[in-house]
Amino acid sequence: MEIRLGTRRSDLARWQASHVANLIRGVEPAAEVRIVFTSSVGDRDRRSSFHQFGGVGAFTKEGEDRLMRKEVDLVVHSLKDLPTRLRQGLVLAAVPKREDARDAICGVTLDQLRPGLRVGTGSIRRKAQLLALCNGLDVRPIRGNVSPRLRKAKIRDGIDATLLAAAGLSRLGLLHEASQVLDANVFPYAAGQGALAAEAREEDTELIALLQKIEDRKSRTEVDAERALMRSLDAGCSLPIGVSATWVAGTLTLRGQVTHPDGQSKIADECVGPADQAEAIGRRLGHKLLQQGAGEILKAVHRMMEVQGVLP
Repeated sequence: MEIRLGTRRSDLARWQASHVANLIRGVEPAAEVRIVFTSSVGDRDRRSSFHQFGGVGAFTKEGEDRLMRKEVDLVVHSLKDLPTRLRQGLVLAAVPKREDARDAICGVTLDQLRPGLRVGTGSIRRKAQLLALCNGLDVRPIRGNVSPRLRKAKIRDGIDATLLAAAGLSRLGLLHEASQVLDANVFPYAAGQGALAAEAREEDTELIALLQKIEDRKSRTEVDAERALMRSLDAGCSLPIGVSATWVAGTLTLRGQVTHPDGQSKIADECVGPADQAEAIGRRLGHKLLQQGAGEILKAVHRMMEVQGVLP
């Protein structure tokens, strides 16, 4: 079986694609996996903030286009970049074992945050959660690959610190650059963060059956719950919603937090349930957050983006 695996060209995307290719070869040695590179609007536009070029799908659209045109058979994404509602005809075929889902701060630790400190991030969620911890921070937009962002923080080139996913640092052998990996109870992470998405065409049942062999059920349960929460809030990955998933004796606890962009208010709650009710757990949590006023915070984010002429 020949499999054309589509991915972006960044160092992290290449690592992720190679990892999935090796997992496939591990369960099907006869598989011939060929990596096909593509670019996304998020790769080509390095100056705009993430949400300024549409946010949701900014790093996945071109790969999905090639999948629909049958130029590739499979696309591997960072799962947090994948829209919570997939295009008709495409499926999330497999979620391999998840890496550490938490955020990491590089340059300082949380207890060193102070008004005026320059922290670089292109994420509305990270900015909102930082401001909730320390009002008066100078949070500056920054994008690009991992290494240049680390270098800017290290030499104090416009920023004193930056936030990155611990998973990305770990996969690139750079976790030692983190000043602190952040407690998810204090600083919840993005839905799907640390997980990989193997996306395929629904009609390719033979390939999907193969990909199911590399899936980690626990990781899939977590991300299904997290993505159900995001759908219940009608929210994409560019909005200030953080999550954390924990397990006790086979029972999943999903916590969600919606933070106002100015950091002055937040709403948080949790839901608990068995692994086979992942999507129901996410939906129930979304309903609880909306009942407590999360919708008003999200409306404020939409208004802010409309003023800026961008889409959430």
